Amino acid sequence: MGSGQDSIEKGRDAAYHEGKRENGAGMLSAGEILLLNQLLYCPKEEDEKRTIHAYQGNTIGVLLNRWSAEPLPDEADCGLCMKGKEWNHIVRLIAENPDLRRMMIQSVHWDEAAGGGGGMSVVFTGRCLREAVVVFRGTAAGEWRDDFLGGAATGERDGVSTTQQRNALEWYRSLGLSGHFSRITVSGHSKGGNKAKYIALMEDSVTRCVSFDGQGFSDEFIEKYRDRICVRQQVIENHNMEYDYVNILLNDVGKKFYYQGFADKRRGILRMHCINAFFWFGEGDSCFLVRGEKEEEGKMQVLDRFLNSCLRSLSREKKIDMTEFLGAMAELELGAESEEPFVIEDDQKDSSGKKNRQNAMVSLLLQGKNLDLTAYLLAYLMEYQRTVPEWMDSIEQVSEKFGLRGLKLLTQIAKGMSEWNDLEIWIKGIGILMDAAPNWMWERLQSLCEERCGWGISEGDLRRLAGIVNRAAEMGKNISVRPGTGEDLNYCKSSLQGTGQGR
Repeated sequence: MGSGQDSIEKGRDAAYHEGKRENGAGMLSAGEILLLNQLLYCPKEEDEKRTIHAYQGNTIGVLLNRWSAEPLPDEADCGLCMKGKEWNHIVRLIAENPDLRRMMIQSVHWDEAAGGGGGMSVVFTGRCLREAVVVFRGTAAGEWRDDFLGGAATGERDGVSTTQQRNALEWYRSLGLSGHFSRITVSGHSKGGNKAKYIALMEDSVTRCVSFDGQGFSDEFIEKYRDRICVRQQVIENHNMEYDYVNILLNDVGKKFYYQGFADKRRGILRMHCINAFFWFGEGDSCFLVRGEKEEEGKMQVLDRFLNSCLRSLSREKKIDMTEFLGAMAELELGAESEEPFVIEDDQKDSSGKKNRQNAMVSLLLQGKNLDLTAYLLAYLMEYQRTVPEWMDSIEQVSEKFGLRGLKLLTQIAKGMSEWNDLEIWIKGIGILMDAAPNWMWERLQSLCEERCGWGISEGDLRRLAGIVNRAAEMGKNISVRPGTGEDLNYCKSSLQGTGQGR
């Protein structure tokens, strides 16, 4: 696999060789921390004997003995885009690492405080290492909206933190780890990585933060805590997958390291956010993390800069509304179980009674309270396209590969309005006529939408969509996109000099 390949060697070495393997300080390596994160994604959690919380107070070795005695079938679907063979492989990697086996599962916690979304966190302790590792699992079903609420001012006491960030910090403080361990590492994947970074910034007791594909922080947060960030971000490591769609969100802090994901070759780009996609499995028991050749500055950063630029164009109140709206879209796109904030009608379910997410997304975009937000997002997208014309191809590819229904719909409209004169004429004409337009005009527009965009859209939704397009055209007259407004804020670059930021 070339010079960028590093073997975990049965769990003992890491692609990013920091920690006891090089500095002799006794700290777990980033690769070993990644394996601990994997334990929070146990498949078949309905089986009580396989859940990590059933082994609270025991060593990891006791848990692994049970798992090893009952390995999963090779082709078992473990979720997380992982088969049983790969899960069993990861179990062996951990089992063959004596330091990890001896670590205690000291505490297992679910965020059930006010405003909590049910996220899981676990404290692992190693007395021989004198290290405590606090690990936060990624976004739970009730946490997607909180991810996006962190993109603007919030209702928390400091005005910039989210409820679940504060819950995580308060729980961490309740543990009382400081004074009992010489080193405290906080870690997490996805939203868990964001929680870990938040705690590392707020708590001097944290020795190190190891985040895997965790999102960043709002402009408001960066502004408020800029001095704190400059002091504390040197303890934060961001280990990111190339082409991941979460690590690019908002403004990041700390050092960055990038990896080629196994899922890029085997399961498609949508699966690049699965934590096990970090692992490359070779012959026998070999396992690798493969460092990226260069920091990915392509399609994913295009989406990041667009969202940053759009949010920065809004007033404080509108920005809050927009982040809530984007959170609702993400909740639907990425498979949260809750049916809020939209109602799934009978015609928005398939024959088995399950949600039809395509129809539900159209409903979300076009429901009354979201009409103006959808119109503004479309208007900004069209103006952004005029200012940064090269971005459209990249954003179309991102929305297509990730199956982002809402973004795909809006980009198709924007492209159609700029390139397909007949579509623009029909939409504008009907938008003017609206209820006065004859049925044949609506039928013709429905046909055009099907032919040009692949939308199977009802007449009722089409009427609302025509209204939105015309509203967006009016909004666009007052939108001015300035180049460079989408870059991440970073007031503290000097604090990372000499620490290995980037490659």
